[in-house]
Amino acid sequence: MRSGGGGVWRRAASLAAALLASLALAATDALALLAGSANARPPDSPARRVDANVPGSPWAGVGSVSVRGGTYTGTLVSRTRVITAAHVVGHAPPEDIVFNLNLTGDLSHRIPARAVYRYPGYAGFDLRNPVHDLAVIELAEPAPEDAPVYPVYRGGLAPGTVIVLVGYGASGDGDHGANVPGHPAVKRVGLNRVDQFDAHPLTPQRPRLYRFDFDGPDASSNRVGGTTLGNTLETSVAGGDSGSPAFVRSRRGWLIAGVNTFQWSPPGTMPGRFGSGGGGVLLAPYADWIEAVAPGAPEAVWSLDAPALEPAAPSELHSQPSNGR
Repeated sequence: MRSGGGGVWRRAASLAAALLASLALAATDALALLAGSANARPPDSPARRVDANVPGSPWAGVGSVSVRGGTYTGTLVSRTRVITAAHVVGHAPPEDIVFNLNLTGDLSHRIPARAVYRYPGYAGFDLRNPVHDLAVIELAEPAPEDAPVYPVYRGGLAPGTVIVLVGYGASGDGDHGANVPGHPAVKRVGLNRVDQFDAHPLTPQRPRLYRFDFDGPDASSNRVGGTTLGNTLETSVAGGDSGSPAFVRSRRGWLIAGVNTFQWSPPGTMPGRFGSGGGGVLLAPYADWIEAVAPGAPEAVWSLDAPALEPAAPSELHSQPSNGR
């Protein structure tokens, strides 16, 4: 997960430029989904955020992406295509990339890459304007039929929309940051709200990036938008979450609305702690390209046509593992 530079993106019309200028972003690599505080009530921990490696998990189509010893995240958008961040694959050749599904147990399906399609406008991660950070991995063989494949959401999102984040990598909690080693067979799940949108300087009317903050149990760590969704639900991203999905709900099921690619933190706040945050690339502006490089993908969805996702109990958010990690 990369970090963007503060004060240089052009804010979408609905956002105040002064707010962006107040968020000086730290340049750090990413880690993984973070838990709430162990000292709040109810308490939270990285182990409580683990999603079981079972076929019935709604997130079983989210896998780890292994690239030259590093662990990142990717999501099935067809039986043979995985979407992730372009900076995850970098310039690695397909033979150095493996997509790991944990469908029926730890690393139950390890599928090598056949080809990599980086978005044509991507020219490396730009801290000043991190748009276009998308890549699609073509798999050497189809993913199992019982692995979920997620349609792309082509519609717009409103500020405050609740998103589900699913990722691999190191973990920790909002009090201390990342302190738990990651593993390509361990995925964690949490919620956040989209707080802000950023537009490309050449197309200021169409947001391409989203951003959220990591709220602690009380309002003191709130930087933008609403306060916490709950200590055992609110999460944020870091390193191994590069390429991870931001899901929204519709009557057709879960849709992938974005790919998480960066984290940010204001002065005096360490990345991964309460008061920091993350964000990524909205997929709607790139949906035509995704369809072109992902034949067989389910038809993209333009409307959520479902009630807004409300905070749920942790047991409703993910499948429970048989033991903590």
